[in-house]
Amino acid sequence: MENKGDYSGDYYLAHPTDSRKEVREWELNFEKKTGIILINPFYDVPRDDIKLMDAGVCHKYDCDPKITIERDVKNIKNAKKGLIAIINEHISYGTIQEIIYAKTLFNKEVYSIITNGQENHPWLRYHSDRVFTTFRDFEDYFLNKKN
Repeated sequence: MENKGDYSGDYYLAHPTDSRKEVREWELNFEKKTGIILINPFYDVPRDDIKLMDAGVCHKYDCDPKITIERDVKNIKNAKKGLIAIINEHISYGTIQEIIYAKTLFNKEVYSIITNGQENHPWLRYHSDRVFTTFRDFEDYFLNKKN
């Protein structure tokens, strides 16, 4: 499976590129607390473009869209249970698309953590099985959820 970009976990973790470092820190703590394995497309999948972005060599939109989209869609499909989306102050068209792909293409569970005040947006509510406005509420839900 190495370097093919297809990984398995319980949930795919959709989130903005600009939030990836903070989200990674949260993700690792969440996995320890819950035992739930998340597929983080920026860290759990080999990505040369992320290394170049972090080195200041390229911009986030310099990546090959065909490679990026096909890899992410495959990993959404491979997620055993569904998708967790983080929607915050950083605009991410990719996160929104990943939510829609998960729900409409693969009929996956979608849990959205929406911290930018848009939790009542009809498109987000429609495509989310459950919406949370804080990470704490989301974690509490999963810690108490009967899987």
